[in-house]
Amino acid sequence: MKMWIKTTILVLVVLVGATPGFSFTSFGTKSMGMGEAFTGVADDVSCVFWNPAGLTQTDRFDLDVSFSGGGENTKNLANLYKIYQAIQEEDYDKARDLVDEISTPFDLEPTFGVAIGFLKRIAISGGLQAEFNVNKFESGTDEAGDYIHIEDVETAIVPLQFSFARKSTKNLVVGVNIKYIQGARHSSDFKIYSDGEVEKIKDEGGRSNAAFSFDIGALYHKEKSRFTLGMMIENVLEPKLSFPELSGDLSSMKLSRKINLGASFKPISMLTLSADLHDLTGSSTFHFGGELNLKSVKLRAGMNDGDITLGVGLNLFLFNLEAAYYEKKENPYVSLTMVKI
Repeated sequence: MKMWIKTTILVLVVLVGATPGFSFTSFGTKSMGMGEAFTGVADDVSCVFWNPAGLTQTDRFDLDVSFSGGGENTKNLANLYKIYQAIQEEDYDKARDLVDEISTPFDLEPTFGVAIGFLKRIAISGGLQAEFNVNKFESGTDEAGDYIHIEDVETAIVPLQFSFARKSTKNLVVGVNIKYIQGARHSSDFKIYSDGEVEKIKDEGGRSNAAFSFDIGALYHKEKSRFTLGMMIENVLEPKLSFPELSGDLSSMKLSRKINLGASFKPISMLTLSADLHDLTGSSTFHFGGELNLKSVKLRAGMNDGDITLGVGLNLFLFNLEAAYYEKKENPYVSLTMVKI
């Protein structure tokens, strides 16, 4: 236990001052259902995204395929469809009125992840994390006629990981992710006129350079203890993705270092309670969660930085299906695990 405390303090001293970074919707359905309080739980193969030390708690073969998504002001999607219909019907007065109901910025944040674990020790994983952001959506009139002015930015990163975990001492497990990361970004600024003509003001985009980094995770658990402590240091090298075909602030993106601490407690074998502190040296957030394991059904709930989360897992013999939902400042986020073995 003293070794764990000394290691934690040393890491925190070295890493204080880490800057806040770019964020996407997180990987993992189980973690979302538990309020993202998963650093000290990490008991399925999606742990590679939260704490790779948890691989020692998985089976000899595990597969997890999941999709998550959410965004800000997603209610605008319904209005966008109505605007499209109005333009198709050449009802431009209706389209203009609907444009005024669009609030910006709004974005979508889809995330797709795959993780495969072997021998309770190693895993390969990857995914796609994207953000589609609309910064301007407004109507106007100039000498060419009525128009809708749109500015948007789309960003995506593809992380590929090799993960490894092993016992460091009798009670301490350490895990590492070695990461290859590449990104893509596109930015556009254009006007769509009522006669169908499009004026391009700006249209640029392309792929980033390749970058490398690694994560370090740890779990501390004493035999017969009901408590487990966890820690995750994400993007230790703070990789920077450069987009040479874009200009200004969009020409680069840094994936900042994050330190997450977590703890879990099992008062009885079928119940897990957990708590996390995320981004310890940045914009810290608190997370709480719980899971009730009824064997064929797993019920989950939590608090993600003050927002209630809900989740469920169904055991369907050869594989599991999982779902989670929560609202972040009235914006819905969902996660589905389509295949879990």
